[in-house]
Amino acid sequence: MATADLSLSSPDIGRELADVADISAAVLAVDLSLVLAVDCSSSVDAGDFKLQMSGIASALRDPSVYQAIAGGPRRQIALALVQWSTTQSQAVTVHWRVLANQIDLEETAREIENATRQSIPGGTGLAAAVDYCASLLRALAVIADRQVIDVSGDGEDNEGGDARAARNRALAQGITINGLPIVYDSTEVLPYYHDQVIGGVGAFLEPASNMITFRDAMLRKLLREIGGPVS
Repeated sequence: MATADLSLSSPDIGRELADVADISAAVLAVDLSLVLAVDCSSSVDAGDFKLQMSGIASALRDPSVYQAIAGGPRRQIALALVQWSTTQSQAVTVHWRVLANQIDLEETAREIENATRQSIPGGTGLAAAVDYCASLLRALAVIADRQVIDVSGDGEDNEGGDARAARNRALAQGITINGLPIVYDSTEVLPYYHDQVIGGVGAFLEPASNMITFRDAMLRKLLREIGGPVS
């Protein structure tokens, strides 16, 4: 089965979604609908961007990810990927699609590793990114047992956004937010993500010490998310 784009129930998510193809999604159900929200702000250089994209692609290709999907009740998940930077910059790199087999995973991995960076130079608009990703989940015309936003980034919102408020708005919609903070030598990023970013049923942090370890952290995170909340 070729990777399928999913229909959206709302036309106001952004112009970049206008060309998403409709499929018969009225009765489609998945175990998980997941938005990967990837930090592409100015603190992330071109090399770091490539490491993030190749890390996500590599994680999706890992046989354990397919096995985790196949082990779910519906044996499929829905996934989208968003690049975010400033408050005004969020771009859909991978439109919603169903991942149900290894072909789907390979096609998606190839698209991600070949993605062009889409960002506006400036600060880190994390709160706006959470709101944007929540709007993508609201618009998805698919029944999902769980809705999750996975935020990866290396810093706090520094554009005047309130990450805690954005997090709480998402939680009120039944969305869980997990975090993949890229810590480097910071003593502030991890507690910030813990206190102001993650939340909801089974929410967790899967930190990466740097961009080199991003791939392994992404794989651990995906397996945990696909497998469901851990008490």
